[in-house]
Amino acid sequence: PPPPTQLAAKWHGSCRNNSVSARFKVISAILLILIVTAFSCKSGGSGGGSGDNDKSGIFDSGYTIMGRVRSTISGGNLSGAQVILKRGTQSEGTATTGIDGSYAFTNIEEGSYSIEVSAPVHAAGSIPAFTLSAHKPNTDITLERRWPDAGTLVVGTPVAGTAGDKGDGPNQLDTPGNLTFGPDGTLYIGNIGIPHKKLRKIMPGSSVITDVAGAGEMGSANGPVAEATFTNFTGLCVAPNGDIYVSDFTAQLIRKISGGQVTTIAGTGVAGGTGGADSGPVATTPIGRPWGLIYREGSLYFSAYTGCRVQWINGTNIVKIAGNGTATSTGDEKPAPDATINCPAGMALGPDGSIYIAEDAGHRVRKINTSGIISTVAGTGTGGPGVDQLKNPRAVAVDADGTLYIADTFNHRIIMMRDGKPSVLAGGTQGPGLDQLDVPSAIAIGPDGFVYVADRENHRILKY
Repeated sequence: PPPPTQLAAKWHGSCRNNSVSARFKVISAILLILIVTAFSCKSGGSGGGSGDNDKSGIFDSGYTIMGRVRSTISGGNLSGAQVILKRGTQSEGTATTGIDGSYAFTNIEEGSYSIEVSAPVHAAGSIPAFTLSAHKPNTDITLERRWPDAGTLVVGTPVAGTAGDKGDGPNQLDTPGNLTFGPDGTLYIGNIGIPHKKLRKIMPGSSVITDVAGAGEMGSANGPVAEATFTNFTGLCVAPNGDIYVSDFTAQLIRKISGGQVTTIAGTGVAGGTGGADSGPVATTPIGRPWGLIYREGSLYFSAYTGCRVQWINGTNIVKIAGNGTATSTGDEKPAPDATINCPAGMALGPDGSIYIAEDAGHRVRKINTSGIISTVAGTGTGGPGVDQLKNPRAVAVDADGTLYIADTFNHRIIMMRDGKPSVLAGGTQGPGLDQLDVPSAIAIGPDGFVYVADRENHRILKY
């Protein structure tokens, strides 16, 4: 690098030819050495971080600009982000951050630059909307998560109905009770309003909503998809091969949609004297009103709401995972089969294989880790409006970096849990506005990284 006095001339412009005292030159040189050190801008060197808010600087030929991108949400470094070096509006190069969030640009010419971060929505830490803090090159770039003040309407109108097939009118829903995404990105929505009890879908890139299964009337008849009837769609999941599984709550059955046919794969249609049973053959073991569904490596896991259990369909048998039929919430930090669960509703699978359970009557969310130990991860057990409380949570979702989202149903809001800290993502007041919710009953993470919510009584799907 040039000596500090040469850098001073380039940095200050008009200072190059000024007549100054030797003493002033010495002082200027010392000050500029400090400036260069603060910038950590050495030829082939590494960056530090001055914390200055100016977005540009001047660099001599051959300099390396280095830094690190961090997420204020995860509290860690952000890998996989696209960092763009710009000279005015012109891009001078792009780098991808490494596992430690670091980036570097080499052989940079003298000039004025800025650095931006450009990445797909929710990429590398699931940051859906961020603002880039003011910075200089060589300074760590801090990303700050900014949630929108209101949701974006995906589908639905204030009036319940089933219009919209083949683009023939406004896309309507009738009391959407659940939603999920297929492996190809198709959005599936379970209508539970009578006479519109149908499973519907929107294909990726399409605005047309179409029927998948259900005649619309209430019932539990199997057969061709257009003739079959359902009582509810409290649980939905799609296997990698496209088969759809449904928890039919009131019918007390778990059903499958495949090859244009609806069949029953578990349950007897009655709960049994104790609200279900711990285990037994799928064809003869009663299920106490199934709700949440998880498809995992060829097996189905489901929650039995009145059965107060989480169970597993293992081939031709049903096996208990947690709960014993008692409607209480006990056994935290102990093996899940020895615990009790108070009316489990929706479930979700975490990126590490843990199972998350929305405990409706327990006003909490429980987690079963991969060692089989159960714990409470959200809620106090007492229903209420506090940010640390829940009121009849009925659905959960977990994104790729482990952030937990909770449909806090009767607080009419969505709670986000990151690093054990709750915050309100959406809603909080009951109503039809895009900044409001009315009985949010289901939640899912879309392939685009957005959080999708079934706003049941507003007959719509919103995304955040």
